[in-house]
Amino acid sequence: MIINYIKVIEPLQSLLASRDERAGLRKKIALAKIPSVSLSLNVPGFPKSNATTQKFFEICLKDLKYFLQANRIPADPDRAISQTDVAGEFFIAPFSVAHTPVTEIKQLCETFEEQHPLGRFLDVDITDSAGNPVSSGKAKPCFFCLQYPAVVCRREKTHDPDELREFMFSKMSAFCLHHRENEFCRHLSSLALKAILYEISLTPKPGLVDKISNGCHHDMNYTTFLDSSVAIAAYFTDLVHAGFSFNQTDLSRALPVIRNLGLRMETDMFAGTQNVNTQKGLIFLMGISLFACGYMFSVQEHFESERFREIVKQICRDLTGKELAQHELMDKTHGETVYSRYAAPGARGEAEKGFPMVFEFGLPELLKCKELTDEAMQRAFLSIAANNPDTNIIWRRNPEVLEKFKTLANNALQQYNPENFVKLMNYCLDENISPGGSADLLAVTLFIYFQIKSGR
Repeated sequence: MIINYIKVIEPLQSLLASRDERAGLRKKIALAKIPSVSLSLNVPGFPKSNATTQKFFEICLKDLKYFLQANRIPADPDRAISQTDVAGEFFIAPFSVAHTPVTEIKQLCETFEEQHPLGRFLDVDITDSAGNPVSSGKAKPCFFCLQYPAVVCRREKTHDPDELREFMFSKMSAFCLHHRENEFCRHLSSLALKAILYEISLTPKPGLVDKISNGCHHDMNYTTFLDSSVAIAAYFTDLVHAGFSFNQTDLSRALPVIRNLGLRMETDMFAGTQNVNTQKGLIFLMGISLFACGYMFSVQEHFESERFREIVKQICRDLTGKELAQHELMDKTHGETVYSRYAAPGARGEAEKGFPMVFEFGLPELLKCKELTDEAMQRAFLSIAANNPDTNIIWRRNPEVLEKFKTLANNALQQYNPENFVKLMNYCLDENISPGGSADLLAVTLFIYFQIKSGR
């Protein structure tokens, strides 16, 4: 009995000591006649801190800081204190701007709690310039039953403590996982759009649209590509979310999911470009890339090139055989027509092999450079173009013209100088060819490069 008594009383004594320390911090701030804000969690029982509460607290604290800044009452970062003790996670800071009445600040913080998905797990407390707590006079409902005031359920021990803790931690865990997924979606979507804008802005490019030339195209220009990029970028987060939520063992079943979003992207692309096909191939390649990243990051924290390539291969397993070799279509796309004539698999074959043009040719050129420059991107493009069986060129001309183009691209890469680059550009103009497939692969290469450089 004595041992059990000690096990109970020691945490309570430590808890009271932690609360006294927190009260002392508030009094110290009050000596400067400045109000303060603090954040803590309502965790029943012991221990009050673990990996889940720490991550949850970190996210909520960031949200609170943004909320206060948005309302022009930011906490002073230089005098803020964050700590974890027996009472759990705790943050306190004086306000750097104290013009707003503390009663109004308290009301705003209550709004923050009410609007937060798990606001009942939070305590945002305000003290006035004398160090006194500012109360709203409202009784907060119990986060478990939501029927009675929390103080009543706590006093009467209405709910089992273990059940309360399990409920709270499961909610926090789900919240953190959802937050993590959203963070990755924003991160990957941003990198994808960045990669596309870098590619279309790279100037000059042989036979392709850039900032100063339409290349071999008469129906599109630089702004057409900007319009197209904006239209398709709206779906990037959907693709990453789809990857996160995909739970089937057969990854080839993901292709209809990706294609569903890709068809919507194509519709919006055509609407934004007055029915000009600017990025249909890129929609396919980047769509698979974003989905694959979402699928990978759903179970791991960091990008792995080989794992990414394996996921892409599994998604596109036997894609050429299923969609090109075994079907006689009435209305064939350019890629399907080229395959039926010359057995060139195009973007499907590239994805089926896990993007060899990206990882074996484009990416090494970028990674060998200390910083990303136009020259580095042009070298990456030339390396891809010198090896890529670009169906855009075959469609416009024939395999012989493609081989000549690849030779000139390789010469421009091996002896990188204006003369060789101009020869390549002139050849594209003379033959009216545009290596659009290589440009799309450069965009994917840049996406992977940015992801690697981000360290995630």
